Amino acid sequence: MAIERINLTRSDFIRIENEIRLHEHLRRYSAIRRYCFGKTLDFPCGVGYGTYLLAANPEITSIVGVDKDESSILWAKKEFSHEKIEFVCEDIEDFFCSADTLVCLEAIEHFLEPRFLPNCAKKANAKQVIISFPDKKSTHFNPFHLHDFTVQEVLDLFPEYVCYNEFKMGDVQFLLFLQKPESAPSHIFRNLPSIRK
Repeated sequence: MAIERINLTRSDFIRIENEIRLHEHLRRYSAIRRYCFGKTLDFPCGVGYGTYLLAANPEITSIVGVDKDESSILWAKKEFSHEKIEFVCEDIEDFFCSADTLVCLEAIEHFLEPRFLPNCAKKANAKQVIISFPDKKSTHFNPFHLHDFTVQEVLDLFPEYVCYNEFKMGDVQFLLFLQKPESAPSHIFRNLPSIRK
């Protein structure tokens, strides 16, 4: 029946698809906001809307959004400034700040060397690490994705942390890690062979 058809122009389709993508990104930040606390480091922060969304959590005392793209940081400072937020234009490898919570959403698949992220967490002495990544093969159609990860591969990158929570939103996997207590016996806090068992 003609009434069931939706006549879209190509420009309508592209606009709607972009809106859906933006809503998905906002939902991802919203999903992890309640887990953040203390001084939070968000990288790469892009144009800053996710950092701004996180800043609404009263458990976050301050938040640093880091991105190496100057135009993104300029946009973030203009559109998403907040009393709790500092936006920094720098390569995360050259940047240092301690953090209670490190947030890295949809980025690990872009890093040439995946060990880069746990090294950043160690450098910041992050008590908690929250990451997300595509839970599907994406390197064959996204030229900016350098890796396809399984959950276990990401767990194995963080031997100094214990994964205390995991969930999925669509085809995106979230893993939440806490730093292992230094004095705890190694057999008590360890990443499980598979968090899906």
